[in-house]
Amino acid sequence: MSLHASVLRVLWAALVIPSVLPAAVPSAAAADDAVPLAVETVPLNPDDTMQVRAGALHYRGGIAVRSPDKRFGGFSGLAVGPDGRRLTAVSDRGAWFRARIRHDGAGRLAGLADGRIGPLLGAGGRPLRGLDADAEALAFLPDGSALVAFERRHRILRYPAGPQPLSGRPVRASAPAGLAAAPDNGGAETLAHIGGGDLLLLTEGLARGSGAFAGWVARKGRWRPVAYSRTGGFRPTDTTVLPNGDIAVLERHYSPATGVSARIVLVPRSAVAAGKTVRGRELLHLAPSMTVDNFEGISARRGPDGKTVLYILSDDNFNPLQRTLLLMFEMR
Repeated sequence: MSLHASVLRVLWAALVIPSVLPAAVPSAAAADDAVPLAVETVPLNPDDTMQVRAGALHYRGGIAVRSPDKRFGGFSGLAVGPDGRRLTAVSDRGAWFRARIRHDGAGRLAGLADGRIGPLLGAGGRPLRGLDADAEALAFLPDGSALVAFERRHRILRYPAGPQPLSGRPVRASAPAGLAAAPDNGGAETLAHIGGGDLLLLTEGLARGSGAFAGWVARKGRWRPVAYSRTGGFRPTDTTVLPNGDIAVLERHYSPATGVSARIVLVPRSAVAAGKTVRGRELLHLAPSMTVDNFEGISARRGPDGKTVLYILSDDNFNPLQRTLLLMFEMR
């Protein structure tokens, strides 16, 4: 096990994910500001830096990103543009972050540049604060507007389309009635537009029957229940639709004995329907000895060669012993 994995295990054993107590965003967050970024490339496996295969995926580079800006971190939702040039993320302290993605000559992830950060506004036009600010999932719609799902104050806000996504004043969007019953820190962790106007929302802490988490699928604005099967102690943290219409689900697992791990599972689009229990097939498993942290964001696009590219982003909980990691994979 790498030194970082050992430290991370101790850290998680001592803490119950710090983001359960969101702090107020500093007053400087009222501005849309440039944010300095320091980027370091990371291997898939610190103990075997030549490893590039993991499960059914091929590692295409990764970076650890830091910033002295106190608003940077805690990212729990991710969207990468279809050309792979830009990313947008939301944080559990009510901020949005945008940056340009840099790839090297071989198409591998190489860095981030031109970072900007600003506040998520509430319906009244003021920056979100405290328990209202815990943004956990991000989904862009075909018309360019964006949905953001929140925990603690369980709700979905819709931000208008525009040249600066997420900078506008939102309106309250339709949410499943049963979402209000979710635990404060176990609500809507995933929200994705899965084609045809349909949405998929999964929780990470609201049980539905034995061994499953509550979820909903929306068609024409009407939410209907689904169940997401729990496997091996993993919990869903984000979802994305693949170019072929299927769905990739990012999952996280933690135990004091083994530390934190993550995986990606593939769910056929045909398996997502009202009243069904959804199960996925594992594509990737990041063990505690590998480059792993609290991964909570996933996004997919089609690469220039037609292959599916996946990005995953970690939530560092604003803790200096954790990292903001962005990893890139390719489906073979």
